[in-house]
Amino acid sequence: MSEQEPTVRERVVELLNTAAFLPSEKEKIATLAKVQELIIHLDPQLLDSFFEDVAAFQKDRNSDVRKFVVGFIEEACKKDVAMLPRLVPNMQLLVLDEAVSVVKRVVQAVVQLHRATLAWLAAARTTTPEMEQVWHIITTMKNTILTMIDHDNDGVRTQAIKFLEAMVLLQTYTEPDSVTREGEFNLDHVPLTLKVARPRKLEEEARMVLGKLLAFQGSIHISSVNLMTCMSSLTIIARARPQFLGKVVNALEILHANLPPTLTKSQVNSVRKHLKIQMINLLKHPASYDYHYNITTVLTDLGMSSSEINKAMPSKDSMKRWIRKDKVGEEPIESAPKKPRIEKEEKKGKVEEPPAAVVEKTSALDITQRWLVEKLTPENVANLVLVSMINLPDEMPPLFSAGYSPITAAGTQAQIQHVARLLSSQLTAGGVGPGVEQVKDDEMKGGYDSDDESNISRLVGGRVQEESIQSGPVLVPAGLAVRGARHKAKTMKLEEVTKPMNATASAKMQQLLLQRLLKNHKTPLLGSGAKDCVRILTVLMGSISPNECEELEDFLLEDMTSNCDLLFSWLFSEYATDHDFSQVNRFLGNAGKKDKEKQYSDIMSSIMMKALAKEASKERDEFLSRLFLEAPHVPENLISSLVRCGSQGSDSVLAAANTLKDITRWRPPASRPALEVLAMLATHEQETVRDQVIPILVELCEQETYMEIVSESATKFLKYLLLEAPPEALCTHDLGRPIQPEEWTEASVKACLYLHLALLPLNQSMIHDLAQVYVKTVNEAKRSILRLLEGPIRHMGMESPQLLKLVETCPKGGETLITRIIHILTEKAPPSEALVCRVRELYNRRVSDVRFLIPVLTGLSKKEVIAVLPKLIKLNPHVVKEVFNRLWGVTLDTGASPLTPVDLLVALHLIDNDKCDVKTVIKATGLCFGERNIYTAEVLAFVLQQLMEQPSLPTLFMRTVIQTLTHYPKLLGFIMNVLQRLISRQVWKQRKVWEGFIKCCQRAGAQSFTVLLQLPPPQLADVFSVAPDLRSRLLSHIATLTENQRAHIPPSLMDVIEGRVTAELSHPVPHPSEVPLPPAPES
Repeated sequence: MSEQEPTVRERVVELLNTAAFLPSEKEKIATLAKVQELIIHLDPQLLDSFFEDVAAFQKDRNSDVRKFVVGFIEEACKKDVAMLPRLVPNMQLLVLDEAVSVVKRVVQAVVQLHRATLAWLAAARTTTPEMEQVWHIITTMKNTILTMIDHDNDGVRTQAIKFLEAMVLLQTYTEPDSVTREGEFNLDHVPLTLKVARPRKLEEEARMVLGKLLAFQGSIHISSVNLMTCMSSLTIIARARPQFLGKVVNALEILHANLPPTLTKSQVNSVRKHLKIQMINLLKHPASYDYHYNITTVLTDLGMSSSEINKAMPSKDSMKRWIRKDKVGEEPIESAPKKPRIEKEEKKGKVEEPPAAVVEKTSALDITQRWLVEKLTPENVANLVLVSMINLPDEMPPLFSAGYSPITAAGTQAQIQHVARLLSSQLTAGGVGPGVEQVKDDEMKGGYDSDDESNISRLVGGRVQEESIQSGPVLVPAGLAVRGARHKAKTMKLEEVTKPMNATASAKMQQLLLQRLLKNHKTPLLGSGAKDCVRILTVLMGSISPNECEELEDFLLEDMTSNCDLLFSWLFSEYATDHDFSQVNRFLGNAGKKDKEKQYSDIMSSIMMKALAKEASKERDEFLSRLFLEAPHVPENLISSLVRCGSQGSDSVLAAANTLKDITRWRPPASRPALEVLAMLATHEQETVRDQVIPILVELCEQETYMEIVSESATKFLKYLLLEAPPEALCTHDLGRPIQPEEWTEASVKACLYLHLALLPLNQSMIHDLAQVYVKTVNEAKRSILRLLEGPIRHMGMESPQLLKLVETCPKGGETLITRIIHILTEKAPPSEALVCRVRELYNRRVSDVRFLIPVLTGLSKKEVIAVLPKLIKLNPHVVKEVFNRLWGVTLDTGASPLTPVDLLVALHLIDNDKCDVKTVIKATGLCFGERNIYTAEVLAFVLQQLMEQPSLPTLFMRTVIQTLTHYPKLLGFIMNVLQRLISRQVWKQRKVWEGFIKCCQRAGAQSFTVLLQLPPPQLADVFSVAPDLRSRLLSHIATLTENQRAHIPPSLMDVIEGRVTAELSHPVPHPSEVPLPPAPES
């Protein structure tokens, strides 16, 4: 063994050194686990040498490493109890760890340490001060863990419950019927002569802990996990210590009747199932004979059948043995511990007496139960049911449906006893009922209790014991170094070793000190030296001359980032001195006083102008931002100087704009000048600058307090357009216009417009100012307004009250603006009823130009559109095309047109010649025929049908028939039908229509021969005179007919066809060249 020991020791040293520098927690824990295996299991003799090195890892940042240290301490103390005095102090520190996982592991380990410490004390022949210290630490940790039953973390509460369970089992005596584990340590193994941990006090503490467990189980806000853990612990305690069986059964009965209201339906089912299991476990115990009625009643409520309950009953032999003991009159188990008690201790009070709160609750429960059994008569129960029905919900609550089980023995005495028990538990828990009142009366009559004397003696004894422990040796945690006390050095008083200095020398020394400190103030100083240096410099800078002040400003601006804190300290000092709440002048005396009226503002202005004069950079911009936001006061004239950034690039402009935005928000008194400067930058010549500034202004204007200020500036810039040329205020180098132009240009007009138009959606009343300026401004500005208007108007929408008001009260000369606005609003959406109404009124009242109605055509009625159609088709062809597109619904996303394509083409044919000439109508109908996807064959057939139904055929009817035939030859049969109907209407009486009829027959060719044969002879002769080619073609056609078919042709017609008879024409026949032909169809 001696040969192997150096090898194992070296291995342990190597592993510890490796673990100290491992970055990975997993590797570190694995290495320490190897160390634990070597020094605890392989060679325990090394434990004494290396336990401190392992315990030192409890300071590790990782919680898993600290958890491992807890496990190591547990294993080490179990292996060698001599480690308890060395490692228990470490556990006392770890129980207060911030990590929840470490605390839970500590609670688990203290269970073993508590048992090991008590066994160590019981086995020792004499008690040493070291043992007393260890027990004191264990007691302290027990008290700490007792409070963890109310911890915020659910897992910590669970571990605390298991600790209380182990504590009760350890600090009580076993009984003949106790269910014990092999090798279990408890009070049976503790001698009564042990003074450090007296068995009687330990047993009393165990009863107190049991009462705490019972109370915790009955709390309202307990979680389901903690509740089931608590039930399991109480069942284990009752089976291991039958003396507590009655209290546990009563507690479980009360729980069954009063489940926490915070549980969900699934949690209620789980708790009831767990309660059923615990009740069965209690029922199987022989000592539960006296409580069989209570247990079986609860099990029946939980849905267990009688056969299942009988199976869970203990054996008949064990029950007979328990009944025999009861009859013989043996003492209760709880009053007969294995070892005799000392009389002296018995005089102080009964050991088995439970805590007062539990006794009172139990006795109050029984008294209230007996009172309720007498009151639960059928009449009273019926009345209770009727009264409570008023408060029943409409639907069964999930908690009730989950916990309800049918009553099998309703009305029996046993069931009445059970109901009384449930009601009694609820009344007692609520603090009402005869039982509670009787207990209160007994307490008031009892007066001084004998237990008070034992409590007082216990407190005094505890204090004396603490004093004795404190006087003994102090146990120090292993692996943690302890520093010794330091002797306080005597402080030196400066005034005792220095002599007074005259004023001249003092001023000279101050100047030299200031120069030296400024030269070396960037040198890093330890502790608070840097702050002290700044304070000294601030005081010295308050007494310098104006020339020195200029030099100081230049020095501070050389490195703006590093000197920023010193600069602000100086500014705050000067500001405080100006306002007479500084102690600097009093400290410096009269020599330090100067004229302070303008000093702060002068210093601030000088620094600001020097900073703005520097070349634009990110460092400079950040410095300016801090200066404006962190200085104690910023004069308004300095805020306006930020407009100079407009000539220093887009980055500087953006930084200045953000600074002005922050000034507006965080310095309310300076918000107006800051907003005015921002508005001025919004008129910059460069579009990139405007694009950076305007969004910031729009964002700020979402607050009404800033909207008014910005709107005033925007309106002021808008009204510049009323001047003949741009004013001097717009023509500065900072705004990108070093030369003042003699007239307005598109760029200068846009500069005045952009901010106003950007604010329109937020402040819609500004549209009236725009209309007033539009009427009076120059043409260049008018054109720009019309071009830039689209975006803001779309954001406002046609439901805007201000826009509707503007349309209603259109200023004279602003009709073009109104028309443009209406066009924008209706370009992609149908006009609203309110907009149509106002446009109609304006058109009828003042504006006679029909173009004003074009945007709202789809909102007018069919009659109104047909009435203005002659005027509309006289407009420019592009405008007419737009009109037709609106009526066809081509340019609208939604909405319906008042005229269908059929109605439009019919209306064009019916236009009176006095209102519009034929050529204009022909052009309009040509636009219709050009839209073949709209005017399909079916649509044109409907058009011809409606035109045929007119009393008088329109002049262009036959032109439309010929165009229809040209575009859609498949309608030839339909057109021949139309021609036959025209013969019945004596079409030859209308000259223009008759000419078109002949031309249509020429176009139709052979298909028209059937129609020609239906004409009277004079009209057929008229056709041949206009179109001679039809005669020969018709003769050829007749030659192909059979004799029977030719027999149906009248002889008079044959004479005309064959040329034997020339009919007397009823009216002159024009030459074919005089008949206008329709244009050829587009390819």
